[in-house]
Amino acid sequence: MSSAQQLLRSQRDILVNWTSDHPAPLLRWLHDEQALSSTSYLSLLERTPSNAVVQALETVCATEESSEKFLQVLRDVQDYYCRDLQVWVERHCRNDAIRKPVPAPVIDQAKLKSDVLLSNIFIIVPISAHKTTLLKRTEQLRCYSEGNKVASNLASHIEIRYTDLFVTEDNDIVDSSQHEYFDLARRRARIYVHQACQRIRPCHLFSPQGPSNRPPKRVKIKGIAGIGKSVAVQRLVYEWAIGKNMREFTCIFDLRFRELNLIEAPLSLLELLEERFRYLKEALPDLFTSPSSLLFILDGLDEFKFRLDWNSPDKNIDINTKVSVSELMVALIKGSLLPKASVIVTTRPTTEAPKGFFQRCCVVLGFEEDQVKEYTTKFYKDSRVAEKVYDYILNNDNLFVLSFIPLYCYIICTAIAEFFSSETQDVGDSKSLELNPPRTVSEVYFCYLLTAVKHHALKASADRSTSRSEVLSLANQQLTNLGKLAYENLLQRKIMFDAADLKNYGVTPADVQSTFLCHIIQPLKEEKVEMYSFFHLTVQEHLAALYCAVNLSSQDEVIQALDFWCFGRHPESSTAACLQNIDLNMDKLESLQMFTRFFMGMLRARLAGQLDGLVHSPLQQEDGLPARLGLWFQGQFKSEKLENLAALNLLHCLLEFHMKETTSIAAPEIKTLYLFKMKLSVADCTAMHYVLQFSPHNLQELNVGYSNIGNRGLSRLRPILHRCESL
Repeated sequence: MSSAQQLLRSQRDILVNWTSDHPAPLLRWLHDEQALSSTSYLSLLERTPSNAVVQALETVCATEESSEKFLQVLRDVQDYYCRDLQVWVERHCRNDAIRKPVPAPVIDQAKLKSDVLLSNIFIIVPISAHKTTLLKRTEQLRCYSEGNKVASNLASHIEIRYTDLFVTEDNDIVDSSQHEYFDLARRRARIYVHQACQRIRPCHLFSPQGPSNRPPKRVKIKGIAGIGKSVAVQRLVYEWAIGKNMREFTCIFDLRFRELNLIEAPLSLLELLEERFRYLKEALPDLFTSPSSLLFILDGLDEFKFRLDWNSPDKNIDINTKVSVSELMVALIKGSLLPKASVIVTTRPTTEAPKGFFQRCCVVLGFEEDQVKEYTTKFYKDSRVAEKVYDYILNNDNLFVLSFIPLYCYIICTAIAEFFSSETQDVGDSKSLELNPPRTVSEVYFCYLLTAVKHHALKASADRSTSRSEVLSLANQQLTNLGKLAYENLLQRKIMFDAADLKNYGVTPADVQSTFLCHIIQPLKEEKVEMYSFFHLTVQEHLAALYCAVNLSSQDEVIQALDFWCFGRHPESSTAACLQNIDLNMDKLESLQMFTRFFMGMLRARLAGQLDGLVHSPLQQEDGLPARLGLWFQGQFKSEKLENLAALNLLHCLLEFHMKETTSIAAPEIKTLYLFKMKLSVADCTAMHYVLQFSPHNLQELNVGYSNIGNRGLSRLRPILHRCESL
């Protein structure tokens, strides 16, 4: 046989034709065999498929050694491609020269069973089709700003944009009444480098553990909205489909609870899988002969609409037994159905899934500082812009604390991109919000919203010089409808909507794909499902706050609203739409804390004229509102009944409002702050410092014992510590 180089050069066109339909497995294996450098590999993923394969061939043909690696890789990935390529591989890749020395095997019993099963010719073909299908479904990281359309930016490939997450063992008991973001922020405050918190890579979730040294069968992964659970699972499926991880499993079945919501009639597990993975129908009976080689991934338990009865007695059911879909999921998770199969369940912390049914429970804590830097570097193509944005995040405590949640990081990067772009220098009024990077969380979200609306408006009749008020007026009705949808459902803690819900508020599903709403509303269309949600809980909270800030028309209404949202005091009578016919569970007031902070930020934006174009009527006695609010905050701090968490929330509200007049009236009334064991974040310390610096008096007592504020938090409090009589 001619040399590997000569062979590849002579057969280049035919190899390109066979592999260019789906080059991902070929490119990844070439990279892992060091035939392609990391830089070259990532660059190829941005090219069109045929160009990527052509360039890869040109690169590997540079040397005989890399050409031999290419032929070896073809043997490894041939099942992903057509039968003609497999025949070609059998004919040309038999030479021992292209085979690497094989080390002495380490016998893995689970993988051995998997390999024996895969030796069945009736399973090989369907599994190959399954892997190819999963690859095509998981290799792109969906860009939220592009709605339901095909992503136009190839840089959204999962290998380019995915950033590792901090996953560790879950040993916490969660207070589900608390806003999940604040609970997580304070949990992270307890984690120190010197505590050597074990980091778990998703591909190692089934590593043997405990005294028995056995791999767990049932694994729960919890994390708040936007923390990256689904993306981590997507990466896991991608790695298995491409043949790089979880190879002990013959087959992975990935199911989403929002898809399962559509199943009303009883059915068996076999029927469910036959419908979901039709190309596996003939192979399923053979696959179930070795259940230990199967992995079920059940994503988004918090989105499941059916009741799960965890206390029901176990039924003797098998894969052919017809039961309700909720019974089916409980049996699969508990292990009364297919106890030898492996199961991963992802869920938010507020959803009950008893730990006793799982051998391993993990929690996703988002990014660490290095991952935030990596994410921003990947987000921007201009490395100088990426560096400026990262430095700005690092030096702003409010943004820094937000950035550890991947979806917050996305919002921040989208919102502040234009502030650091050379294209926006010296444009318009230098005092405008758009050209001064946001300092508070409210400003970040408002900038994100402006970016979404502005880009929509620019596609129509506006240009770069169009004022903010004109841009907002173009979207006035849609933002009003969207805000009302967000607010009224936030009070009921409803986050999932169907098409009828949207239409009731004047939001049409067609608009979600064709206007700026594709930045805001996420279509959850999987198979036959047509559900919608705001793509993050905080986006719903921000739009709800914007709606209320625009529609309250007097000082009295603002005060009544704060009394209601912060302390559950029902307004006696009000003409304001957002204070009429309201239904709120008083036990869940803490879940409105982020919303109230956003409201104060948007109220400030209204007073500054930044909501012009949305506001229909002036706010009565607008000039006197900062002082009136100062007196309201002062009254709350005078109250002996003010709980620690509520006091901390008021400090954040003052920070978001960011008006000296208001804070100067309220701050002198703060005599003590008892935040013992509160697990404070750096942003909490920043809020404390911001407010207390306006008080001329010493603080009688500041107790932050066992709060784990760390050096960074302590440095924020340092300027006021000398004024504490008792610390």
